[in-house]
Amino acid sequence: ITMRVKLACIPQLYLVLTMTRRCCFAVVILSLAAASAALPAPRILPSQTLHLDAAQVDVPHMFSVWAVQQGKNYTAEEFAARQGIFLSNLELIQQHNSEDHTYKLAVNEYADLTWEEFRQSKLGLKAGHDGSFRQAPTQEDFLHADVDAPASVDWRAVGAVTAVKNQGMCGSCWAFSTTGSVEGINYIKTGELTALSEQELVDCDSSKDAGCGGGLMDYAFQYIMDNGGLDSEEDYAYWGFGLMCNHLKEKRNVVTIDGFGDVPENDEAALKKAVAVQPVSVAICASGGLQFYHSGVVGGKCCDELDHGVLAVGYGVDEVTGKDYWIVKNSWGAGWGEGGFFRMERNAADSQGMCGIAKAASYPIKKHANPENLPEICGWWGMTECNNGKSCTCEFSPLGSLLEEYMCMEWGCQ
Repeated sequence: ITMRVKLACIPQLYLVLTMTRRCCFAVVILSLAAASAALPAPRILPSQTLHLDAAQVDVPHMFSVWAVQQGKNYTAEEFAARQGIFLSNLELIQQHNSEDHTYKLAVNEYADLTWEEFRQSKLGLKAGHDGSFRQAPTQEDFLHADVDAPASVDWRAVGAVTAVKNQGMCGSCWAFSTTGSVEGINYIKTGELTALSEQELVDCDSSKDAGCGGGLMDYAFQYIMDNGGLDSEEDYAYWGFGLMCNHLKEKRNVVTIDGFGDVPENDEAALKKAVAVQPVSVAICASGGLQFYHSGVVGGKCCDELDHGVLAVGYGVDEVTGKDYWIVKNSWGAGWGEGGFFRMERNAADSQGMCGIAKAASYPIKKHANPENLPEICGWWGMTECNNGKSCTCEFSPLGSLLEEYMCMEWGCQ
């Protein structure tokens, strides 16, 4: 029995604060999606944009509406505390958007969290015991050194990128970065886009990685190699917290890789060549502004202490600002940023790249086909793993075929 978690769409409320010549305005963008039946059913309105004077914004009412739309349930004491955090974040967003930046911030589903709370729950990239963010790669030479990279690349456009996922309140960003790059190279080599299991990495890749407590993409690549592959997300679904490793599913290696390589450190030109060939796992320092990122090209001052694993899926040039940028897939849900993606300045003055994006990039290597016949499991403690076209069937019952559903001694996939 394959168990799945279905994340229901919930209404989203975004607040973008902009500056005009005379005064500051709040642009409130209500993007209302279908609400989950389990949540209170608010009145559904068409998408609309309202212009309000910032001084007239009723923050308590806005917070109450936001809380209902996000399905939040607070105690009276917690409501007051979260409202205060919401107001502080609102002021931060207003201040940022009133200044000269190349990207905008907005109220999103994380608006009731302090930066420290958000950081602890979302940023799970952890250095190894030696303090490094890398492991010795299986491929020492940079495979893409001779690539003539085109002016722009977007792997989303050719179908090599799966839908945006959400890691939830679990520091498993490293697992999502890993699966994203493996999904990409698997598509490039086989033509099949298969969403892979972050939960398997969280549960089973425990020798060096620590599940929701953090990990590294290089360590995860090594686990996939040692395990002989990785299961699909459909079969080994994501829960958002660590569980006992399901060793039966761990053996169902839907997609395999043959090695991994590192992009030369602090070399954006090399990173561009790698991304021109395949989606690449990258590590960044997620500054406070990313919590509320809404649109545009992230640039300017940024930290460089790596703490977040993401996926570089392309690059280009912004038509408005003329800035070179990276296209990066995040794992904070499709309601965050530009549909779950963000753009980050490329060719920044810092040799490490904006927010350290060029410090610890790596990529999986795939040479061989995926397994054709996966291990089959049938009848054990309700676990059923039959390959396509087969079903779990009782092959022997001492009570006969009429009563086999009550007692079966031997099961099989037929």
